[in-house]
Amino acid sequence: MAKIIVALIYMGLILAIGFSSAKKVKTAEDFATAGKQIPFWTNVYSMASAQIGAGATMGVASMAYQFGFSGMVLGFGAAAGAILSGLIFAKKIREANVTTIPELIRNRLGERVANLICILTIVQVFGVLAGQVRSLGTILQIFIPSLSLLSAIVIMSVIMMIYSVVGGMVAATSTDKVNVSIMIISVMVITPMVAMTKVGGTRGIAMNLTPDKLSLTNMGIPTMISTFLYFGLVGMINNENFLRICGAKNAQEARGATLMAALAIYLPYMIFAGLIGIMGILLIPQLGTSDSIIPAMIDRTTGDLTGAFLLSGLLAAVMGTAASVAMATSITFTRDVVKRVKKDMDEKQVLLAQRVSLVVFTILAMVVGYQGSSIVTIMEDVGAPCVAALIPIFFGMFFWKKTNPKGAAITIGAAVISTIGYWLMGSPLGISHFLVGLTCSGAALFVSCSFTYNRSSGQEVA
Repeated sequence: MAKIIVALIYMGLILAIGFSSAKKVKTAEDFATAGKQIPFWTNVYSMASAQIGAGATMGVASMAYQFGFSGMVLGFGAAAGAILSGLIFAKKIREANVTTIPELIRNRLGERVANLICILTIVQVFGVLAGQVRSLGTILQIFIPSLSLLSAIVIMSVIMMIYSVVGGMVAATSTDKVNVSIMIISVMVITPMVAMTKVGGTRGIAMNLTPDKLSLTNMGIPTMISTFLYFGLVGMINNENFLRICGAKNAQEARGATLMAALAIYLPYMIFAGLIGIMGILLIPQLGTSDSIIPAMIDRTTGDLTGAFLLSGLLAAVMGTAASVAMATSITFTRDVVKRVKKDMDEKQVLLAQRVSLVVFTILAMVVGYQGSSIVTIMEDVGAPCVAALIPIFFGMFFWKKTNPKGAAITIGAAVISTIGYWLMGSPLGISHFLVGLTCSGAALFVSCSFTYNRSSGQEVA
């Protein structure tokens, strides 16, 4: 009963914050980036909340539960990507004074490349959104076990949708400090402390885990490389975090907040989430789905009231990211698709389009999230073509003067064809479709841009 009461209180608070923030959302820019005036420490918490979602919390724990210590590669990859994002891209992105990734690419490489990337970005972010809504449903099931997964997904998605539609980024940044604080207490303090006591400390882990779970390569070297690279590279161009970077007061604060969030919060959080998954192998050896290992650990290792509080923190972790991803999807679609078709839209029409598209994408995400096999699989399978195309283009755009529109378009084609084609063939080489796509797109960028670049004029060859 305590868990149900806490869940209802949390849902009520989220909705109240959303509606109270609505009066501050007057323009499409307020909805997307909170007017590009997010204070530094608010942005640190906000970036951490955007990064710590289903992949960080549920995904890394799930992988650790399945594969032992080797499964923690997901967490290290994602954290490395977030750190590199601060070191390499955050300042440059904020200096560009844009709101979406396609908008940034349009300014650098033209309309054709931006339109192609726009399609891939929407698909990739939608895959993340589907993973988030599945996570929300999985957690609510622990609160209310009588609910089916579909019912739980629908309930939490509707609450997230209302909160996001009315409050936008203003609501998201308003709740991020509280969300992150509860998440830290839940995943980095109480749950690992209680679990460590129950398994007999580090000695108990070392003595009782099977050799395969202790192995650092149990997951398989090719799979580990692919997982590390995928989640690391996604972390570098994280669409949810992109909005926070664009919302910083200036470029210096964008870089500083990104690094602070990654180093002080995200990296240690990922480590502790992975450790909870590993201890879950010993404490809950038989679990229906590895996706639910963290909420199951909280539920079974703590008392009713404490467990309800900690589960609300886990719900907050995923809710914050789910809202950010939903907004990123709708904002990208509105600004880079709808506004390109209907060029005379005023601010009120853009804001309405962002809200309507958020509702539509969330409803579609409920369907995909329910049908998917796991959180990590949903995100990686759907997002692979986009990340494989975007990473070489991002590096080329900022650091290689020969990168040009024609070469970039060829790179996108190579990424999509190789990634999807290899996946449809059943991954015959035993390595992931993402890794194949990234290799092909990287080679395509180098070759195509070298041939299409005109040294004398600095333009592509016609």
